[in-house]
Amino acid sequence: MTSKHKIAGQAFLSQPAHCLRYEMVLNQLGVEVDEGLTQEDAAQRLQLYGPNKLDEGEGASIIKILVRQVANAMMLVLILAMAVSFGIQSWIEGGVIAAVKVLNIVVGFFQEYAAEKPMESLHSLSSPTGTITRGDVTLSVPSSNIVMGDIVELKTGDTISADLTFAINFETDEALLTGESLPVQKDCDLIFSENTGPGDRLNIAYSSSTVTRGRARGVVPRAWSLTGTDAIDRFLGVNLSKLAILLLLKGIICLGFQL
Repeated sequence: MTSKHKIAGQAFLSQPAHCLRYEMVLNQLGVEVDEGLTQEDAAQRLQLYGPNKLDEGEGASIIKILVRQVANAMMLVLILAMAVSFGIQSWIEGGVIAAVKVLNIVVGFFQEYAAEKPMESLHSLSSPTGTITRGDVTLSVPSSNIVMGDIVELKTGDTISADLTFAINFETDEALLTGESLPVQKDCDLIFSENTGPGDRLNIAYSSSTVTRGRARGVVPRAWSLTGTDAIDRFLGVNLSKLAILLLLKGIICLGFQL
């Protein structure tokens, strides 16, 4: 059976998947839960939307991270302030600013380097294969070949191969994705507002999380570049050293008033 929505047409959902019920997601993606996509539809979607995998990125580079910590506007301000202090022979103030500059570099470097590690962990956590239904046949395929609209079968112990919306309640371990230490009870009957954070979307099962209890069948609601795990991946990629810079700037201002 051919999917109801042609690939060349609008295949995206009217709202984010966590705002819709499972049946509505299936309807808008034009897929039958018992038959899944046809092989032809799946091949077209794979070509159109790309493989189901994280962007490899460049990985953590100690030299690049160090350069970013040294060559920025805050460092220039600190160097200028230190030069002025030493120029007017304010040795104490100049020494304090130099110490703050070094501390800023050290703290920023370790924070940014630590931020790269969870991103690399996401790559290693990805399941190599997934069990799906296509053309009324259940088969195992490489996770990179799973596409939007695929019906994915899950059981206890499985690593989820793509973000899913589902029809049966079960539990997943999302500790390395959202920081939740206990298994998360997923509830297919819930719907959430559009601005609900990834960790609170209990009707979405995230790629790279593990099924800890139950069996389920879910549908991949979006192309990989728009899924929740990718959003988490991008969030982890934010330069966390900006927070340290702001805090240090506040400290410098307070120190200036004290001096």
